[in-house]
Order: sequence, then structure tokens, then C-alpha cells
Amino acid sequence: MQFNQSDYQGKGSMNKAIPTLNPRQRVWIAIRKFKNDFTLTQVSEEGSMKEGSARTYLMGLKKAGFIEVIYEQQVEGKGVKRNHYKLIRDVGYTAPTIDRDGVETKPAQVNKAMWNTLRILKKAINAEELAALSSNDEVSISIATANIYLQLLNSAGYLTVVEKHQNIAGKKTKYRLIEHMNTGPIPPQIQRAKQVFDPNTNQVMFSERPELEEELKHGTLLLTQEEIDDE
Repeated sequence: MQFNQSDYQGKGSMNKAIPTLNPRQRVWIAIRKFKNDFTLTQVSEEGSMKEGSARTYLMGLKKAGFIEVIYEQQVEGKGVKRNHYKLIRDVGYTAPTIDRDGVETKPAQVNKAMWNTLRILKKAINAEELAALSSNDEVSISIATANIYLQLLNSAGYLTVVEKHQNIAGKKTKYRLIEHMNTGPIPPQIQRAKQVFDPNTNQVMFSERPELEEELKHGTLLLTQEEIDDE
């Protein structure tokens, strides 16, 4: 079975263009499908991901405690053994964003931190304030990053403009999260084709350049190079 883009199109989405799932998401879906017993080859083929990249991802999932080796099987005709894995920590549909060492990647932490701030604060905030309030000992967020995030979430309909400032020194537009657009704990993904995808609702909320089908194949704007290379 190969993954088909149409299989994952959200119902009632605001935009008909649904992005092709990135390789790690496809492999994570395969892991959840075969959760009690799966192999590297099995999930890499099911998820249409390069086996070398899938190996790196499974390594990270194992170190992070999402999967474990349950037994080894001798490969017939070869002097090697094949690991069989089991999913032991299922966190739902969205694939964990981790590196080969099992550490959550910085892009995921950045988006999560800003999204959590918007959800908790529930009042008007500008890019400078968002960057300051969302940064911590592990994550340092620039004003430019916060500004892009606010602008795209606003274009996607999550925010309302409370104070608009253009070309005024020291003044930045203030936004507030619209109450009914607090869709859930998972941060909306800012994708490379200037597109916002909400994993809480499985919908594309905004697409600036939907015609760029090739770009839609490659995950989020803030992906690590390792994740971009997975294709």
C-alpha cells in the first residue's frame, strides 16, 4: 500500500489544496498501523520514505521512548539480523518532530512556544512581545520569526488585528487569537509554500501559492535539513 494524498484530505477544509504528507508523517502513520510488530523496511516502504532516512527517524523514536525493539530476526541468506519494533508511546496522528538523538527539534519547539503563548495570553500582542514571552532557556525566538508567524496565522484566519501599525518606527501591529480558532494544543504548521496547515483539524487554513505543487511535497518552512532530505 502506498499513501495517497486524497486519503488524507480533511472534510470541510477552507482550502481545497491539501499538502502531500511529509515522509516522517507517512512513516509515523505506518508505525501506528503496524504498531504491535513492524520492521524498518516495512514502514519505510509503506510510507514511501528512503530507508536510510527512515532508519534515522526510527533511531530517534527509539531513543525518545516512542518505540522499542521486541525481538531480532535472522535475515535468510545474510549474516545480519532484522529488528522488529513495537509502538509503546502513541501520541496521536501527528508525527513526533525529533532528531536522531531523540531530542525534539528546535523548529517544533519554536512553533509550540509561540502557539502556547497566543493560547494562554488571550490578549493583543505584537511580534516583539510574542518573541520575548515565548523565548526561554531552550528556545530563543527572534522578532522576525515571531512577525512571520503572526502574519501567516492572521492570513489563515486565526488572529484578528487589534492595532495596526505600518512603517512607524518602533510600532508593531498587535494581534489577538480569535477564541473559536484556538483549535487545539498542536501548533499550526507554517509550510514552505507560504501555507498554514492545522494538524488539529487536518485542514489547510491558508495558501498563498497553492500552485506550487512541488513545494507542497517538502514539509514545513522550519524543517531541519535532515527532514528536508527525507524525500
